[in-house]
Amino acid sequence: MAPVVVVLFYRYFLPTPPSEGTGGGAAIDEATLRFFLSNSAHYLPLLLSHQRDLCSKLGEAKGRILLSREGINGTLSFSSAALNEYVKEMENFDLLRDLGLPADSEGDAPAAGAGRLFSGIDWKTSTSNDGDQEPFPDLKIQLVKEIVNTGGTIDVNDIPKDSGKEISAEEFHQILVEGQQNDGGAAAGDKDVDANAPVGKKKEVVLIDVRNTFEHQIGHFLHPHSNPLELGDSAGAASEAQDADNNTSKDESDRPTPALNPNTVTFSHFDSTFCSRYSDALKDKKVLMYCTGGIRCVKSSAMLKQRGVEDVSHLSGGIHRYVEQYGNDGFYKGKLMVFDKRVALDPDSMVTKKGSGEEATNGEKLAKTSCASADKVVGHCIECQKSYDNISGATLCSVCRDLILLCPECKISLIEFHCERHQPWKDVYFTFLERFTVKELRSQHDGLQSLHDNTYVPAKEHKNVRRTLRKQMDKILARIKDLEEGSAEVDRNAKRRCRTCFESDDVCDGLCWGFWRSLQSPLDGDSKLEPLLPVKVGDRVAPGPNWNTFRYGSKCHPVNSRSRKRPKSSDGDEAPQSLYLPDEPMPKMGTVTEVKAWASGGKELDCVAVLWDAPLGADTNQNVIRYRGKRMRNKGVAAPQTGIYRWGAVARNGKRMYDVKLAR
Repeated sequence: MAPVVVVLFYRYFLPTPPSEGTGGGAAIDEATLRFFLSNSAHYLPLLLSHQRDLCSKLGEAKGRILLSREGINGTLSFSSAALNEYVKEMENFDLLRDLGLPADSEGDAPAAGAGRLFSGIDWKTSTSNDGDQEPFPDLKIQLVKEIVNTGGTIDVNDIPKDSGKEISAEEFHQILVEGQQNDGGAAAGDKDVDANAPVGKKKEVVLIDVRNTFEHQIGHFLHPHSNPLELGDSAGAASEAQDADNNTSKDESDRPTPALNPNTVTFSHFDSTFCSRYSDALKDKKVLMYCTGGIRCVKSSAMLKQRGVEDVSHLSGGIHRYVEQYGNDGFYKGKLMVFDKRVALDPDSMVTKKGSGEEATNGEKLAKTSCASADKVVGHCIECQKSYDNISGATLCSVCRDLILLCPECKISLIEFHCERHQPWKDVYFTFLERFTVKELRSQHDGLQSLHDNTYVPAKEHKNVRRTLRKQMDKILARIKDLEEGSAEVDRNAKRRCRTCFESDDVCDGLCWGFWRSLQSPLDGDSKLEPLLPVKVGDRVAPGPNWNTFRYGSKCHPVNSRSRKRPKSSDGDEAPQSLYLPDEPMPKMGTVTEVKAWASGGKELDCVAVLWDAPLGADTNQNVIRYRGKRMRNKGVAAPQTGIYRWGAVARNGKRMYDVKLAR
């Protein structure tokens, strides 16, 4: 297969020039933007169809596109020719010309030719040279509330007034070269600085990586001097850092240190995990932020500024644009995490602006010498601490499913894996309990209870963690009960299981989720595949031979329980239990709504989407039941849901896996 090009792009729908961080391009016409937002309920489904049609026309697009009222965010793979055609179509897209006027439109329609929503986007490209597989398993285009999820913390309308200053790779690099800033917050070479202004107290530069922990661990920027902010308690953090600086030798203060890692699992936690704790300590600092392509910094800088941190700048185009220019010779060290099958890229492989052999500038020399001592591999195995930076979807934290750096030697010795945050839980929290005796389970329960009562206090500040601990303790008690009653047995030889699909490691190698999805690594290269069984949309199905109760629960709907409170109407009339839960186990039944590729990388249709029938008496829309013509709230019965299930996906043992089967 010829090399493919991966393109990373985003655009916030704002009437803001590119210097303000909307994702590049000329400002969107304000009349067009007002008209689009007033009629977004009409246009968003059409934009979704437009993207699907465009990608279908090009024939080979794979990747992810998110669309919302606030903008577009995408990563796609194409051949070089198809990419050029996609960019051309997007640049020429016009809202009214291509999607027309709604029949009942609100507001005045913009002038003809003014509806360029995607003109001038910053298209960041890289190459995949792996001829054996596509970077993405499939194409997914969807409507979302936010194109980068903050949990509603930042509204897109806050960006023009609150987002930090977007600076070029050259400016970003130069600030790191100088390592400190004038009190007025002006960057090196800032055109707005009065050259005759007196030099005041210099600001310390704080470098913040707004990506997730696993991204930071395999690659990050180095601050050219010791970090002026320690991630301890926010109260006093600034003064402690200042005291440390005052008592540090010149040699130690000049030692490069990694950018701050906010220790987030997902970006939606950035405000609550980092900004709420450290904003006060940052108010007298010069803050530089960066992410992969720039989109997360637009909102994260707004989070800090809304908390009173005034001097905030972020890297335009993210790490991607920086390493295109500086490669491994700049301040970024290690690999760049990318969310496709390439997993991580070497900065030198992305360089597009290499010099012509001229003598390096002073800034370039400083970057090379001050960071030269850093090993190219910046990551470390969480267990043995040796240098290691191979991220794998098969090594996930048992508690939070965060990606972990774990070398092969340490992986073999562990039953389950735990991330940095959950190292204190490694002896007491296990997803799979079948190998443990009652004595061992009781010890785990006591350990979890101790964490709950002594570590994660006060309760108000640790609600989610304490809930997780209680849930695991309940799970352990239920397992102990089953063992003591004889309904379960201890399996000391239980195989390690995949944290995602819960299958044993002879069935799944752990790469069954997200962009990792691909044909399983075969244990036996001589295995011959059976043909896929036929299935089509509309077929009726039930739980099949490979239905995993660890993951999907029982094959039957809940059985009638006299201890469950019966639903009542507003006048107190009680419905007979037989109307909302069956007296005997009732097998689940459902209807196939879609047949598509899952783990095959698009080579065959090996999964089905199934809409399950509602339990007897449940209203599929309102989660209520009807009794004597009255609608009653039914908290005990969940509305039916659509799930994705394997239909012939190939396991490591060469067998096809069928989570569901055709109903007879």
